[in-house]
Amino acid sequence: MTAGEPLCALAEHLRIPLFAPGGALAELSPMEQHQLKTHAARRAEVCQRPSSHVEGRNGYLSLRNHQRCGLDHPRQWECLTTVHNFLLTLPDGTTTAERLFGQKPRSLYAAIRESVEIPPAPLSPPRRAVR
Repeated sequence: MTAGEPLCALAEHLRIPLFAPGGALAELSPMEQHQLKTHAARRAEVCQRPSSHVEGRNGYLSLRNHQRCGLDHPRQWECLTTVHNFLLTLPDGTTTAERLFGQKPRSLYAAIRESVEIPPAPLSPPRRAVR
């Protein structure tokens, strides 16, 4: 028995009355019912995939960072999460973000460069200290 079997049984128990005569979806043609089930399965897969990536991230953090006590600043964790999602690749060459969104994200360097404001040059040259 797998961990998902009770949930599958519950889903089947809830689904049968919907398609039974007199059920909310009984008026649909068999083709429309099949399309609805296929669409629901695709939506469920999309919801499960981000969850598995999050679980993978949590496992990665617990394994890698037990020795790194003191990383309690939220920005440090955000930086590590960004590195994990956009820079670390699997042997097939894909990143977590690429697998999650189904396409290659734009350059992380370009995104940072666009979001950081570079201060303007000073109006006058710096003064030298007088001795």
